[in-house]
Amino acid sequence: MSMFQIILLVFLGTLCLLVLVSGARRSIGRPTAAVFLGILTIGILATIEPDRTTVIARAMGINRGTDLILYVMTIIVLQGFFIFYLRLRKVRRELTLLVRRLAIMEAPGSNSWSPAETKERRTPAEVPPDKP
Repeated sequence: MSMFQIILLVFLGTLCLLVLVSGARRSIGRPTAAVFLGILTIGILATIEPDRTTVIARAMGINRGTDLILYVMTIIVLQGFFIFYLRLRKVRRELTLLVRRLAIMEAPGSNSWSPAETKERRTPAEVPPDKP
């Protein structure tokens, strides 16, 4: 086993531990943690036995295991970008609705807020003294 493989195994093992801890603390969802652990496990197995990727690739009609890994990683990255785009679009939509609602509430002549909110919005010179 080469020095690179040892370093890569240590790195992947550390990532596995971080994902396990994050999944246990629920920093990330359990399905997400399971997917990450699956990918990391495949990475560890491919690091230990790199020739196995070539065997799998040839069974799929691809000449080299490196090409198979490249194709799979390309698909994963593109899927990740797409999911990120969808989430960003959802957040932008929610922000637009929130800002729109806030603008309507603060519009002059709007009756959609309570007197307590009006009192908080007044400048100190406009607030009448409290009655005992």
